[in-house]
Amino acid sequence: MIRALFSHSTLILGLLASPVLAGCGSSTPETQETTVGTFSLPLTSTANGHTYRLRNATVAIYGDTSAYLQSSDDPAETKLSTQLPTGQYQAFLYYGWTLEREKADGSFEPVRATLESPSSAVFSILNGTTTTVAFRFQTDGVSVTVGSGALDVVVAVDETAPACEPFSSDCGPGAWCPSSELTGAARTCVAEGSIALGEACAGPFDCVANATCMSSGSGPVCTALCPSADAGAPCSSGGTCQLAGDDYGVCTP
Repeated sequence: MIRALFSHSTLILGLLASPVLAGCGSSTPETQETTVGTFSLPLTSTANGHTYRLRNATVAIYGDTSAYLQSSDDPAETKLSTQLPTGQYQAFLYYGWTLEREKADGSFEPVRATLESPSSAVFSILNGTTTTVAFRFQTDGVSVTVGSGALDVVVAVDETAPACEPFSSDCGPGAWCPSSELTGAARTCVAEGSIALGEACAGPFDCVANATCMSSGSGPVCTALCPSADAGAPCSSGGTCQLAGDDYGVCTP
């Protein structure tokens, strides 16, 4: 299967087909060679200093002949390829792919991504020609192009700004911007609750802005949150800011 995870960018993966000419000259139908091309799917790309790779990739090809391509767990694998006779084809990208971005230490981590283009594409393999097919993904990142050759599927990434910044005034009165690490989802403005700090609560959005419902010795109460930059510093609401994630902390006694 072909797979990817980006917040908002566009990935285009390269499928390559390099036709190879059959021998020239007359021949009988029994000895005539078939003209073929090489179908290749690059799995990695770099842009603006970021490297992306598509993992868990599966592509099914149907036409004058059929092919089924699946990526392995080998981190050194950079493409999928097979030979195809010249003719008309349709490529299907199966769901289950994972898009990953390289971290500073050289390892890769999945990013949130969605497939924007159709999961299938019609293409032709013609003698001595190059055909390009594109699958487009939406994610947080930069524009990326992957692939070169006779049949290309390019990877591009279009980045959009987050909806809001935690602990800012982006959301206006009566709303706030929870950390994505706190919610496990993309940043968005949410209405603040009515329960004050230190009061008993039942759900994470019951509390006033920049606070959430957390367990204490006497049961769940509304507890103040703080920016990660304030780690170790006193909170204005009392207590000390203790890191709970990369972009937020919790004010603890």
